[in-house]
Amino acid sequence: MKAPADVRILVVEDDPFFQRVLQKRLTNEGYQVNVASDGREGMKAIVTFEPDLVISDWMMPEVDGLELCQSVKTGLREAAPYFILLTARGEINDKLLALETGADDYLVKPCDQGELMARVRAGLRIVLLTQDLRRAAGESHGTKAIPGGPKAAGMCPRCRRVRDAAGTWRDPADWVRSGGIVASVLEACPACVAAGRFGMGGDEAANRAA
Repeated sequence: MKAPADVRILVVEDDPFFQRVLQKRLTNEGYQVNVASDGREGMKAIVTFEPDLVISDWMMPEVDGLELCQSVKTGLREAAPYFILLTARGEINDKLLALETGADDYLVKPCDQGELMARVRAGLRIVLLTQDLRRAAGESHGTKAIPGGPKAAGMCPRCRRVRDAAGTWRDPADWVRSGGIVASVLEACPACVAAGRFGMGGDEAANRAA
């Protein structure tokens, strides 16, 4: 897994003050940080900077954060960065819309800096583990089987746990260490559906994420 100094985070925020606050805080944590002032700049930075994680405001001129998230998740698919959306819109329907569009996490502004950093660290654990799993499975553009290893039947796009042939949801790191192969089929695990991490049923969520 990458060291903090090798982790890249992109901040997309049109408020100059808040942008500087986030940039300073993340830089002090040891991460490589790049910034963009709107969705158009953010899209260019994602292509050139190749961040592991994106923190983006929702309400921005030109291209807003939701449009940016949707474009990135649709275009890059499994290679897309972890996406945290920040917004003053705190209604449950807004949160469901953000998650259904592809955001991995959602925080209402003004948000506590400590909570945001905790969400960043949690997101990085997920995305960096996924990167490690791809390398372990010899992926290039999707999961490829390693001869002799059992292949998981599905992988949750939210928590990244894998479902084995017996229907048991397994920790992905333990699965790979045991010689298992990560599935390319995405499906929402029961825990994520029960926790409301999807604003839709498991099968529909899996189909949209696939």
